[in-house]
Amino acid sequence: MKETTAETSKRARRSVQSVDRALDLLEALAGADGEVAITALATRTALHVSTVHRLLATLLRRGYVRQNPDTSRYYAGAKLATLTEGRSRFGELRLRARPLLRALTESTRETANLVVLDDLQAVYIETVPSPQVVRLFTTVGNRTPLHATGAGKVLLAMLPTPRRDALLERIELRPYTPRTIVDRATLRRSLDEVREKGYAIDDEEYDEGVRCVAVGVVGAAVRGAEREPSAGPAAALSISAPASRLSRQRCAELAPLLRRTAAELADALRDQAGAAS
Repeated sequence: MKETTAETSKRARRSVQSVDRALDLLEALAGADGEVAITALATRTALHVSTVHRLLATLLRRGYVRQNPDTSRYYAGAKLATLTEGRSRFGELRLRARPLLRALTESTRETANLVVLDDLQAVYIETVPSPQVVRLFTTVGNRTPLHATGAGKVLLAMLPTPRRDALLERIELRPYTPRTIVDRATLRRSLDEVREKGYAIDDEEYDEGVRCVAVGVVGAAVRGAEREPSAGPAAALSISAPASRLSRQRCAELAPLLRRTAAELADALRDQAGAAS
């Protein structure tokens, strides 16, 4: 049955209203100092609690909002960094990382990435592509599995063991390629090795024909997030390339360069935090 003009207009008004409300929620979260209860969000946005709950469910699924399982409170997700830098808790991290990522790409001629942990996924919040014709294109906001990527494995490995193990129990160990680790005991041993070596390699575990080497940015504070020295890395730096150019040996050779760059980034973040305090 053909829809009437009045019905079309009514549906359009409802759709626009939903967008307005979702944006109101995002703005409230972006402007908040830390986590926010759903009742406080309802008050700030003048929306009914049931409406806020429904909209948050969609924003959670899309990665723009996260929920602390311990407090049931909400905060802006890493993906919000793809929309705004000024109020995102990852804005300072991205700003400080950009020149270092460019230097990595200039030095290696491969794609350099900045990745953060967001619940059960690794999220790319900054990337500098390789200048070579055959190269990898990583989209800012791209969400990838922790167990099958170099950055994801570093982010897991550098966490305190209790938190790491709790996350491992929740992760679906999906096989993306024949090389993906899908056994939890094997993955735990692999993460112990990553922690010992200080870097992780994605050996064609997420995409066939692609390798990646990653290190953690340890001991740095992310604005808007309470962190302690034992809380794990603030982020991961990685270099990714076609496996034909990025051998396992070259991954090991690039690890010291990545670690030096990660230390520079951590120092820059600490200096910024000290100047702001």
